[in-house]
This record gives sequence, C-alpha cells and structure tokens, in this order.
Amino acid sequence: MIVDYAPSKRLSLLEADDFKGFKLRLAGDETRPPIPGVTFVDDANVLIGVDLVPTLPGAPRTPEWMAGYRAMVDYAAKKGWIDVATNSIRAHVERAS
Repeated sequence: MIVDYAPSKRLSLLEADDFKGFKLRLAGDETRPPIPGVTFVDDANVLIGVDLVPTLPGAPRTPEWMAGYRAMVDYAAKKGWIDVATNSIRAHVERAS
C-alpha cells in the first residue's frame, strides 16, 4: 500500500490491496513538506493517521477492504509500528524520482 504525495495533487492511495507493505511515496523538492495527517519522524520515516488512510482517493470503501486494512493495522500494532498517542502508523518514506 502506497500513500502517494505530490504537491500538485496532494495525497492518494495506490496499491490499496497490498496489505503487506506500507510506505509514503513523496514527490517534490521539499524534504519534509507540510502534509495534513502526516508527521515526519525524521527524513526517512513518517506517522500517518490510521483514520486518514481509508478517506484517501484510491481507497476502496468496501467491507472487505476495511477488514483487510484493520487486520494490517492490528498487525502493525503487534510489531510496535502504531503510535498510540496519535493513532498513527509508522511508514518508510520513499522519494519519487
């Protein structure tokens, strides 16, 4: 699952059915652009709001997809990749070329 960001189009969700990977793909020149719902931990990692992802363009709004997403979040919690204070999932940042 890729949360895709470009300054011209903002956030969208790509590969929404891939529940095994989760990353932010970042386009543009800024190292840490201000993105609502996304908090930079450092240049290589972000926190993305758990409740934000299902609202993004590209997110299927089916019960099956929501169940898969919830299972992914539960798995991330077991691995320590959920920030409970902000209800966010940790994601690696990939720079778009």
